[in-house]
Amino acid sequence: MPESDENQKKVIRKEVEISPIPNFVYEKPLISIDENGEPQVTYRANGNTFPIKKLPLLYIAGYDDKDNLISYQPLDMVNEFLLSRAIDNGVLELGTDAQGLAHYFSFVLDKQAEWDAEYDEGDFDPLYDDPRPEWSAFPRNKQERLTYQYRDGIKHLAIDGVLAKTTARQYMSSVVGFYKHCLRQGIRFNNPPFQFETVNIHFEASASSMKAYQLKQVHTTDMRIKFVKSSRSGGTNLSNLRRDLKPFTNNEWNILQTILMKSRRVVRHGDNNKLHSLPIEFCLHPMICRNAGLRREEAASLHLGQIINPETLIQDGKEVFRKPVMDLGVGDKYQSLTKTAEGFAEKNKSRVTIIPAALMKMLYDYSQSDRYQKRLKKFKAWCKEQVEVGNTHLFEGDDAINPELEYLFITQSGKPMFTRLQDFTGRWVEIRNTANLTQGLDKPIVGSIHNLRSTFAVNIFRHLLNKMDEYGNPSITPDEALDRVSALLGHEDRATTMEYLKIAQDMPSADEIYEDVLDYIGAFDDLEAVV
Repeated sequence: MPESDENQKKVIRKEVEISPIPNFVYEKPLISIDENGEPQVTYRANGNTFPIKKLPLLYIAGYDDKDNLISYQPLDMVNEFLLSRAIDNGVLELGTDAQGLAHYFSFVLDKQAEWDAEYDEGDFDPLYDDPRPEWSAFPRNKQERLTYQYRDGIKHLAIDGVLAKTTARQYMSSVVGFYKHCLRQGIRFNNPPFQFETVNIHFEASASSMKAYQLKQVHTTDMRIKFVKSSRSGGTNLSNLRRDLKPFTNNEWNILQTILMKSRRVVRHGDNNKLHSLPIEFCLHPMICRNAGLRREEAASLHLGQIINPETLIQDGKEVFRKPVMDLGVGDKYQSLTKTAEGFAEKNKSRVTIIPAALMKMLYDYSQSDRYQKRLKKFKAWCKEQVEVGNTHLFEGDDAINPELEYLFITQSGKPMFTRLQDFTGRWVEIRNTANLTQGLDKPIVGSIHNLRSTFAVNIFRHLLNKMDEYGNPSITPDEALDRVSALLGHEDRATTMEYLKIAQDMPSADEIYEDVLDYIGAFDDLEAVV
């Protein structure tokens, strides 16, 4: 609804905010017209429901000069698009789309604020002056349209390192998807938001087809973001590489690992003068990501069926692990979750990666602790309670909770922590900030939890490429190393793994940024997890 003139005067700042609704259940309505010609909405008693684990909705919040909230307007068409993504397209993770559209509409608000600051009612001539920028109205000149200005702006953010290049592309893809949804819904813009083209590609059919040739339609726009690709780094600084693929250096990881496994104390957001205790769950999770190459979601959804007590033997009077590095299976075969670029994989593709036996021992010891057993008991009680009140949708779907499993990471209230991935992200930021505030580093440590997976990948590549046979020759080719690491990471697109290989090959060997395999195996010899 439009704001009153009084509220308009009070508003000095508008912001786009995301408000998620957890465990949203969509029921398909039945629309009918009653005898008065009024539409009526009813629902089937036994109709199918569509559960959405987390539905993010976008709003424009208005604040006065004292930061008091005075307006809160939903972005209806955006929210309709997000709901459609979940219901019609089966998208399980809507967070990236919501963040991308929030970023775009924040850009729109900034453009409107610039226009408002220059607007003079007495001098404004609608025939010659540009109208107020709107997401739904576009000038005739293509370069003056908000969509193209946003594309160019977000590209510069990625080049300057403010955003990862993959994030910039994902945000742009969300904006394009939103406008395509608007066009499908019959919205007609005064000028198109971008150029759209459907290309027909004819190709020879396979032997299983009765037709000699098949047709595939490719939908394309001119909103794609292209970045110049360098063939080799030539010894360039690591910070110039893709931020989302950047591995942590030896020194950086040693600092982070000390916080995770020794001090276990971090600064909290807004309170840099005091160190707070870091729960053991948030110590073990990043260690798994770093040393097994798991994604954030994969590590968070591990369960006790994947955790074993490693076998030991006596060697030179000392107890050592029979296998210093063990296999770790993830995916459907092992009843755990995997994830692709589009969200949780529908078929939950299985793979086997590796994990140091010392880390596996830590996970096993944690699973035997009183702390974990109390949480597991609460999880069983919580599952029973949800079934009794009819919340069975929590246990349905590709990324659903399995009440029969004993998840390794459970909250204090008994909920599986893979349903609260933002908690892992928040604690990782605290760990990283602690390192930057307490170590007096020349350059701050940057990188998300996903960069731990990158560090694992590049480390394994370096080990495989440097491995020699008995005659002093390389025992494995780069192509063979690529296949092995791709299998460990579970990459469906070999090109993604190729970028890790390029980093491993191109970086100067004099830079001690990769661990030797002996360091990898013995990384935990002097570390002890306190539960």
